[in-house]
Amino acid sequence: MLPENFSIIASKDNKQVKHCAKLVSSRKYRREQGLFIAEGQRLCEDAVRSGLQPEQTLITEAAVEKCGPILDCSKQVFVITEELATKISDTQTPQGVFCVFRTLDNGVTVDTIKWQRVLMLSSLQDPGNIGTIIRTCEAFGIDGLILSADCPDLYAPKVLRSTMGGVFRLPIRIVESMEEEILRLRQEEFTVYATALSEKSVPITDLSFQGKVAAVIGNEGNGLDPQVIHACDGQTIIPMAGKAESLNAAVAASIVIWEMCRP
Repeated sequence: MLPENFSIIASKDNKQVKHCAKLVSSRKYRREQGLFIAEGQRLCEDAVRSGLQPEQTLITEAAVEKCGPILDCSKQVFVITEELATKISDTQTPQGVFCVFRTLDNGVTVDTIKWQRVLMLSSLQDPGNIGTIIRTCEAFGIDGLILSADCPDLYAPKVLRSTMGGVFRLPIRIVESMEEEILRLRQEEFTVYATALSEKSVPITDLSFQGKVAAVIGNEGNGLDPQVIHACDGQTIIPMAGKAESLNAAVAASIVIWEMCRP
C-alpha cells in the first residue's frame, strides 16, 4: 500500500528521474551528492534491514504490493511508469523499485571497531570481483575490508548487485595510500601478508592466523605493486597443483578469506 504522501511521475524530463539516472551512471555525481541508488527488491530490503533509510523510493505500480516494508520507511515515494524504470535502470529487466540512500561511512578506523581479520584490496579493476569479495568477507567473518581509492566504486550498480547486501553489513574503509595504511596496521600490531609470488613466499596453508592479521590482494593483471609488497611483513602464495599461473582475484581472495577465518 502506498503512503499518503506519494507523488506520481510520468515525464522522462522530470528532475527526480534525471537525478536518479545520473546517480546510477556517474561515480563523480554520487560522490558530489553523497548518495547512491540501490535497485531491486532484495537489495533495497537488505539495505533497509541493515538500518539504512531511503531518502526517496521510486517504484512502479506493479512493484508496490511486493515492497511494503521499503515504502513504510521511505522519506519520499514516487510512483513511476515502466518506461521511466527502464530509463533509470542499469539492468535489462528492471524490477521496478529504486531506493536513494546516503553513502555509508567508509572512513572508519581499525581502532574504532577493533578489527582482528582484515582483507585489503589494492588497485583491483573488475567491479564484479569487488562485489564478490565483499559478499565472501561478510559471509565468512572478516572484520573489515580496506580498499585503495583506485578500486571500482562501492556504489556502482554492478558492485552493489554482486555484494548481495554484504556492502551494507561489512565495515569497509577506503584509503588513498595502501602503503601508508599497511604501515599503520603494523603499528597497531597487525601482521600483514602480501599475496605475491617470490622466493620468500610462504604457502598460505603454513601460516598461523592468530592475533591481528591482514592480507593484501593485488590487481587482476599486474598483481601487487612492489612498494606495497615491501611495506608488508611477508609474502604468501596459494599452493596449486595444476599448471595455471594464477587465479581469478575473487577466487584467490575467497581462499585467503577461508584460511584466515577457519576454526
